[in-house]
Amino acid sequence: MRRLLSSLSVLVLAVAGLAQEIPGLRATLSPVRGMVAAGTTIDLVLVLDASADVDVPAELLTGLRLQVTVGEQAGPKIVEAGKGGPVALAAGTRIERRLALPCARVAPNTDANAVTAAAIAWEGMAGVNCVVRIAPDASKIDLAVLDLARTQVVLLTNYGEMTLSFRPDKAPRHVENFLKLCKQGFYDGTKFHRVIRNFMIQGGDPNTKDDSKPETWGQGGPGWTVDAEFNDLRHVRGTLSMARSSDPNSAGSQFFLVHKDSAHLDNQYTAFGNLEKGADVLDAIAGVRCGGPQNSTPVQPVVLLGTVILPAKK
Repeated sequence: MRRLLSSLSVLVLAVAGLAQEIPGLRATLSPVRGMVAAGTTIDLVLVLDASADVDVPAELLTGLRLQVTVGEQAGPKIVEAGKGGPVALAAGTRIERRLALPCARVAPNTDANAVTAAAIAWEGMAGVNCVVRIAPDASKIDLAVLDLARTQVVLLTNYGEMTLSFRPDKAPRHVENFLKLCKQGFYDGTKFHRVIRNFMIQGGDPNTKDDSKPETWGQGGPGWTVDAEFNDLRHVRGTLSMARSSDPNSAGSQFFLVHKDSAHLDNQYTAFGNLEKGADVLDAIAGVRCGGPQNSTPVQPVVLLGTVILPAKK
């Protein structure tokens, strides 16, 4: 009888949407990516940890009860009823739920030219919340109207974020090519396949999406090349530059970020930008354990989950 009353109490509180604590249950809500582009999906992870035997409302397992705040304004409520009644969890049980929410459902009126912060909270569960930044939809960005010197790109990796700026005054074709590829989502899911600490980290090869053919990593491209634009930018820590083969005019999609000043690359590779934020992420990636024939292939994948364009118009 005591257990039945406990279950009914949990159910009543959940249905009423009242702020509550469920003794013996710890819940957390976190985003898979802290930033996403509008027009894509916000992926969240809801984790439930039972430290004691506990009855959990069905909505925590199969439903939704989210309250969104966009900027400083109240946003939509996202509510879906759970299936069935309360569920008994034994002490030590851990459950992870992956929640996929279209950006348009979370923040239907995002700014087309700026990043919008969306705070997402599980209603009735104190502290079960997170913030996701929503950037403009890259597919709707007209590159022709951008001020490329002020436009930036955020690289979203499984080690964190790195923000890049560009130098169209020094290498306009390379900047345009890189942004074109970002707009297409070309880099999404590729890996940093060549990492050498105190030198550089290299990525951008579409072949790295295929784990079954690592021997082809470093050989892929977009199907076209960009002629060299060697310039007086130095390859110092944080410089963004384009990889190529022995042919100076063979750059395509592969790029690298310099980890330590490398003067021997000056005037040999086309530098076209800089790392503005995320030096700690650069260091973390450069420090991963590597193997392979040249001891430069990360043992655990370093993945470029996606790219986000932060547009600045002329």
